[in-house]
Amino acid sequence: MKTGLQTMLAHYGEENIHGAVIPPIFLNSTFVHDSYEAFQAGKGYYYSRHSNPTLEVLEKKLSALEGGEAAKVFASGMAAISTVLFNFLQQGDHVICSMPAYGGTFAILGPYMKKFGISVDFIDFRETERVRAAIKPNTKLIVCESYSTFFMEVFDVAAIVSIAKEHGLRTVIDNTCASPANFRPIEWGIDVVIHSASKYLGGHSDVIAGAVISSKAIIESIEQTEYVLFGGALGPFEAWLVTRGLKTFGLRMKQHADSALQIAKMLEENGKVARVNFPFLPSHEQYALAKKQFDEPSGLLSFELHGGRAAAARVINRLKYFKIGVSWGGFESLVYSPGMSGENEQFTGTEYDPRMEHLIRISVGLEDPVDLMEDLQSALESA
Repeated sequence: MKTGLQTMLAHYGEENIHGAVIPPIFLNSTFVHDSYEAFQAGKGYYYSRHSNPTLEVLEKKLSALEGGEAAKVFASGMAAISTVLFNFLQQGDHVICSMPAYGGTFAILGPYMKKFGISVDFIDFRETERVRAAIKPNTKLIVCESYSTFFMEVFDVAAIVSIAKEHGLRTVIDNTCASPANFRPIEWGIDVVIHSASKYLGGHSDVIAGAVISSKAIIESIEQTEYVLFGGALGPFEAWLVTRGLKTFGLRMKQHADSALQIAKMLEENGKVARVNFPFLPSHEQYALAKKQFDEPSGLLSFELHGGRAAAARVINRLKYFKIGVSWGGFESLVYSPGMSGENEQFTGTEYDPRMEHLIRISVGLEDPVDLMEDLQSALESA
């Protein structure tokens, strides 16, 4: 029987163990068997680096949430990204990656993969034909994000998937920013979905975790090789925390979306703000595409000031409820500016370079939106 998102997250994938309303945590590293023959049959569990009942509860929920056939959870989002890349790629392969990209993805695909003889082209996916033109005889993989974490730019997913299928390429998308509450890439033909479950899926800023959702064949391939060899399995307690977070995932995402839209509209009307990077505003040039692909926004957006680094610093330092932090997607509101971290190789010499110093990214939390708007308005007076 098909259920709604919140009903599924409340009940699906959980075994009734001694009537416990919350699934127990299996903290043990080893599982024993009744006989030589039982162990040899390979049924059940035997070591938590391979599988664990607590992890399986979470994996069942995540695969259902994203509309995939199976899932594996990892010790971090970067563990999930690196595992997928090493599963698909070998020496001499070429990757096309959307730009801007998450910093960790940029670092592993760019400088790090060179020592394995794997090359990459970072392409602006807003111009679909540039992706087609970047394909080489040794291209194996297209890597992208539902939208970029600094500039919130989106691209035509259906067009990219069509190009990939035309050339027999696998597609991998990081859906952390949008979340499966608003966008389910597998329904659009994407092969593999990756998440930093530390963000919206966990939702409480108390766990580091990653996830990969895909077909059974791809997940089994990952499970049998990189998952075991790299040792990136998520711990049982961390898996339990993400499962706990998922209980309120749908409700939280509705609040994030509503508050972010109110704040984006307020920022758009403020004279100190030069631009609001939020494609769910009707005035944004990508509004029609964003409405076509996403059910709702998430709580992540950015805005650019008329002033430079000093103006951004003044605004950030005056904020009360938006705390300075590099992450996002939790219950609390956070603020960050790429200008705080110095030069970023990915943006040097690009159209984004001059925008970095006066850009402020905010993660809109679950506080009352009126209080958050008053906080921002008060801080912007100093810009």
